[in-house]
Amino acid sequence: MVKVCKRISLLLLATAPSKETFEVLAQETAASQYYGEPGSGALPKDRLISFGRMTIVVLLLAVSPLTLVLFNWQYFESGGGPLDKFHPATLLSALLLAWTAFHNRNPFTGLIELGQRNAALLPFVLANVYMIWYAGSVLNLPVTLFIETYLGAAMVYMLFRNLDEDSGRTLALLVHALLFINAVLAFYEVFTGYRLTPLVINGEILVDEPRATALIGHPLANAMIAGAYAVIFASGGGRDLPAFLRPICFVVALASLVPFGGRAATATALLSLVLLGARQFWTVLHGARFNKISILWALIIVPVACLTILVMSELGALDVLKDRIFDDDGSASTRIEMFELFKYLSFNDLLFGPDPNVLATWIRLHGLDYGIESFIIAFVLNFGLVSTVIFMPPLMLFFYQLVKAGRRGSGLAVMYFLVVAITSISLSSKSPTLAMFALILLILLRREPQQAEP
Repeated sequence: MVKVCKRISLLLLATAPSKETFEVLAQETAASQYYGEPGSGALPKDRLISFGRMTIVVLLLAVSPLTLVLFNWQYFESGGGPLDKFHPATLLSALLLAWTAFHNRNPFTGLIELGQRNAALLPFVLANVYMIWYAGSVLNLPVTLFIETYLGAAMVYMLFRNLDEDSGRTLALLVHALLFINAVLAFYEVFTGYRLTPLVINGEILVDEPRATALIGHPLANAMIAGAYAVIFASGGGRDLPAFLRPICFVVALASLVPFGGRAATATALLSLVLLGARQFWTVLHGARFNKISILWALIIVPVACLTILVMSELGALDVLKDRIFDDDGSASTRIEMFELFKYLSFNDLLFGPDPNVLATWIRLHGLDYGIESFIIAFVLNFGLVSTVIFMPPLMLFFYQLVKAGRRGSGLAVMYFLVVAITSISLSSKSPTLAMFALILLILLRREPQQAEP
């Protein structure tokens, strides 16, 4: 604290910006070794930052929004303080990035360096700033969606991009442990009927909900992350685990899609794994080196997976997914019904977004109280085509940066996430799901230090 106060004092004593001042700032930035090797894009090796990163991992993967609500954190509901509207991981990410700026003698130097290292995110950040202004000032809608869901993910990207190998391995083991516990809890909840956190939607507790909530909370968020983890794992994300644990963690993660009851996530994850296997087979046919370890994995995983499915079927765990397939409680019909809302829109509403109160009335009349189950459709209905066209390209650019930051296989994981997101509320509502996905991808599919992007 004393260090920070000294730096703030020095800043206050600084003279007005001049040409010489900016030259000094540029020299400090160029000479700073605090951010690691030049061009690495890595944050400093600092105990506080290392501890902060570990805390963010735990908060994102073990403290769900439903848990916050359980402890009277007014995350979804009106009331409470302004900080209640954000996940603790988002707040900690902002503080940690601020700390990196203050770690230099002049915080402006740190901010310049941070901006330079993440210049590719500027269009995405500016698009969010525009949407915060448009949603808040023009449509009178809450702006926390863009801060929590999107800028929260951007901050995670800045904090976890290009990790050094020691930090990356430690964080990877933590991610594996938390997601394994999450999967085991899902089976426990389905078998016992006990829920770690109740499922609350629009202030209503769904008592008869058969799907598991586990650590991540909402069943669909759980399924989305479990499927992403399985795809990332199969793409090489399990390399930090001991060899004997890899098939166990992979099978348990894939099997956990059943108690979470996510049909789109399950189907898309299985299709992604089939595509991954087909690509490997194709490369072998074209002369690539025959990977004996992959064959050994298949010989272990396939029988274990079949045995797991058989046991789950006997114990009734498959009933959750079967019930969702044959009786989806109107979920499929809501995906058709949401298109009916467009007939109420005038041309002006379609371009710039309708009155939020009128839209809320139409949503209630069509029985869509639990949300519009496509984030792109929800975006158009809430904010209009103009804002959608402005925001979506920078969002796709953010996903492209995730692909660039990861190893081979990151593209398939991103495609999986986008397909599932398009079929669910996901990114059209306030949640840390995108930040969780970015976190898992950047840690488990991190590049080798010599391959780190600039």
